[in-house]
Amino acid sequence: MKTMFALMAMTGLAIATNVSAQQAMDPHMAGMEHAAQPADAQGVGVIKAVDTTKGTVTLQHEAISAMGWPAMTMVFKVASPDLLSAAKVGDRVHFGLRPSGMGGTVTSIMPAN
Repeated sequence: MKTMFALMAMTGLAIATNVSAQQAMDPHMAGMEHAAQPADAQGVGVIKAVDTTKGTVTLQHEAISAMGWPAMTMVFKVASPDLLSAAKVGDRVHFGLRPSGMGGTVTSIMPAN
């Protein structure tokens, strides 16, 4: 029983250390894990890359206040490969985002006017 409690304590310490190390590596991400995660969020940004093979889009997005995120460039998975069919590098877009931890999945992409 003591061994099991020791193992659990060591695992908790390892997880806490990993989170702290990740925050130290990317100062833009600090504090993001504490923001309340909405069911869905909306963002505005510019498409920087599209990878149809991996099903990802790279967006240089403005701050997303609903998630407590500052403006930054991130790679996102897309909910459907069809979303990438009209996505062009350099396009300014509105996008829907389903948050997940410190990332998310793009659920919609529409041209910004």
